[in-house]
Amino acid sequence: MQKSRYKGFASFDAMFSLIPILLLTVFLLNTMRYILYDSVEKTGAQEKFNMLTVIADYVVKDAGAYGEGDAVYPNLIEPAQLNGLGAQLGPPAGMENIFIGLESEGRPPADAGTCIYRIVVNRVTREIDRLFVCG
Repeated sequence: MQKSRYKGFASFDAMFSLIPILLLTVFLLNTMRYILYDSVEKTGAQEKFNMLTVIADYVVKDAGAYGEGDAVYPNLIEPAQLNGLGAQLGPPAGMENIFIGLESEGRPPADAGTCIYRIVVNRVTREIDRLFVCG
């Protein structure tokens, strides 16, 4: 049997073919990690937005709405009923700081985060106002 004179070149060839494969694998893993973290972040932001929307609808239709006897008037907001409503509705929704109010009474804080606005009627002034729910 004749011995091959090129034994060392086979190992160099294998090494040079493995380097691009390893680099592609690392690149793909980093890309997948980025996509995963990005989707988790977007999902969290969407869940927060959805929860604020639910709270805003609840405030407009029930919790902040003016009621007389058995009748409740949606979109007719009693400003006094909004006091402390954020602290009451926040923890069950899994949100610590929720700010609920009318723009005529004061604007939401600058660091309030995501805000949902609803057009309502202020019962005291009888004028159109904007209700904000921020968290």
